[in-house]
Amino acid sequence: MRTKASRIFGALVAVLAICGANLAHAVQYPPGGPGCTPPLVCADTLVKVSFIQDPAAAPHPVAPDTVWGIGGIITGFDTFPTGFAFYIQNSQGGPWTGVDVFTGGTNYVGNFTPALALGDSVMCYGRLDEFQGGGELRGLDAVSAFNNPLVAVRRISQGHALPPWHRTTVHELYELPTNLAAEQWEGCLVRVKDKMRIVRTSESPGGIGTFSSMLAVDNTVCPNGSLGPCDSLFIDGSTLSFTAVSPLATGALIDSVQGIYDQRTRGYRIQLRDSNDLFDSSPPSLVDAYFITADTIRCIFDRPVTNASAINVNNYTIGSTLGPPTSATRQAANHRMVHLKVTTGLSPGDPQSVTANGLINEQNSVQMTVADVRTMFDGVVPIATVQAPDPAALAGSPCDDRSKFAGAGSVPGDRITIRGVCVASYGATFFLETAAGGLRSGITVFAPVSALSLGHQYVMAGAIQEFFTETEFVSNVYVKDEGIVGPPAAVTQTIHVLRDTTCDVAQALSTVEDYEGMLVKVVDAKILETRTRGASFGIAGPYPSNPDTILVDNNITRGFTPTKGTYVTVTGVMDLASTVFAGSQWRIQPRDSADIVVNPTLSVDNPLPGGVSFAITPSVARTAKVTFALPKPDYVRIAVYDIVGRRLAVLADGQFPAGAKSIDWDGRDVSGHSVGAGMYFYKMTVGGETFQRRGILLN
Repeated sequence: MRTKASRIFGALVAVLAICGANLAHAVQYPPGGPGCTPPLVCADTLVKVSFIQDPAAAPHPVAPDTVWGIGGIITGFDTFPTGFAFYIQNSQGGPWTGVDVFTGGTNYVGNFTPALALGDSVMCYGRLDEFQGGGELRGLDAVSAFNNPLVAVRRISQGHALPPWHRTTVHELYELPTNLAAEQWEGCLVRVKDKMRIVRTSESPGGIGTFSSMLAVDNTVCPNGSLGPCDSLFIDGSTLSFTAVSPLATGALIDSVQGIYDQRTRGYRIQLRDSNDLFDSSPPSLVDAYFITADTIRCIFDRPVTNASAINVNNYTIGSTLGPPTSATRQAANHRMVHLKVTTGLSPGDPQSVTANGLINEQNSVQMTVADVRTMFDGVVPIATVQAPDPAALAGSPCDDRSKFAGAGSVPGDRITIRGVCVASYGATFFLETAAGGLRSGITVFAPVSALSLGHQYVMAGAIQEFFTETEFVSNVYVKDEGIVGPPAAVTQTIHVLRDTTCDVAQALSTVEDYEGMLVKVVDAKILETRTRGASFGIAGPYPSNPDTILVDNNITRGFTPTKGTYVTVTGVMDLASTVFAGSQWRIQPRDSADIVVNPTLSVDNPLPGGVSFAITPSVARTAKVTFALPKPDYVRIAVYDIVGRRLAVLADGQFPAGAKSIDWDGRDVSGHSVGAGMYFYKMTVGGETFQRRGILLN
């Protein structure tokens, strides 16, 4: 069986062909480009990252050149949905050996089985670029730089040790972009052992331009012999950390710091992969908490905590009971994570909180003395409960059908945990629906931490926000795959209901809000316009009155050609459109081309023919067009003969639905040879009758 990884690599040939036109002006390394012998797409001739990072290397491709085969060990991941990426570095370490591999809107971590992980050896193929001063490898399509899945990744092996740290000083890695010594360490693992003091953070007045970050100065002797501080180091706690590392308080002391070095517009920075990369003299802090089962709360601390302090239930207070949990367990694989077993006495979705104090930093034995509180919603909340309108919002604005679990405006609310089956996916957007179905049982999931598989049921922790009046699940921090569970059937509904945005304070009407994020089906709808293959189009329905219209977003499937007057049955998820069509902001998004089915008895906008018709139009042409119409489904055979009666080609031989049909003949016989110009006879046999027409074929 081919793995997901092999499919990604196997598709590289097609990717290169698509992008060749865009890259015609750039150099390709190796110069032969994609013209390599199967099964290898191309020879991995460059291999070492230093070829693209070290300006003294030969060869030395530069942006926007393409490279075929830069290899290394994965050292860290950027999981931000604003632009996924990962870092690789050659195993021997040293200068010029690390680089950022930017995958844009595609999170390659979940596209492999098992998922990509630290220590994996990979080969990457793409285009060189500079982003805010930092060199990177990105997708081959120079036009679509962000939402571009065209960078190709091939995993070679797993379980390797990470490259050695570059042990250095604040002076060598100081943040200013004028630092000439820093460039060679871009993309590399670095460790600074100097004693440092935090002087400014992202939470200071005015901030420092990056979320969850700190600016530290050294307290050592400067190169000129004077006492510090002398240089500053930028510490980025958000980009590579799955759970952002909260900045330390101004004045806090750091023993050392490590991470992946890179450059951005402000200058150079160390990017923390998690709180284990920061060695300080501070106590732990509770930075996140959420339910992972109906009776289990996961607590996340910004630093590893000792087991003794973690399992002491008296170090926690559950808000609904004002008492400790039943039990507490520190997770063996992550000492920043503690699971609390609880009996809350609340219903799913009720406000809940957990307070932590007294836990001890495993690295420096410093104990918490100030309590941290995290709020969340209790248990695993049904999607229908999430989608139900907030009575308080309806009272203030009758048209504001928004979830009570969302924050104010478009701000995400507190942590919430939901369960549903993945029924559709479009890039970084997925749709979950309760397995049992029902009204308001669907929801949009944006940029989960790992890709979701269709037909699998998931428990997910994150937050709810209202995005342009659509309820979305965002800020995902936890995903558990519960295996394959049959998704609910699409709900058949009229366009009239699916485009209805009437204010419904009493919840007495059936409107689009009841079907948001759900699989729906519209039967016998008429296409309103002829568009190119893959274009979105409007439909009206139901047949025959066609009073209401809605948009079908065909841009995802790219497989259907809309023809005006054709009647179709459309299945897809209800989603909020970015443009207004026919007075409605809502659209149906088919999952694939099979979700758009042409109705065999209402296939054209004219009444069904009263009898069989058969014609060659025009009668003189370079390509013959055979048209016929049937009053009912029947078996049809159409063949072409020359003037002496020899059969040259068979154009149709099978069952056809009622309605009109056309078939082109390009003048080739059954062997694929051109028959030449002349007069030819066309015979159609249907229902025991034979119809004959003649036509002239031109060269």
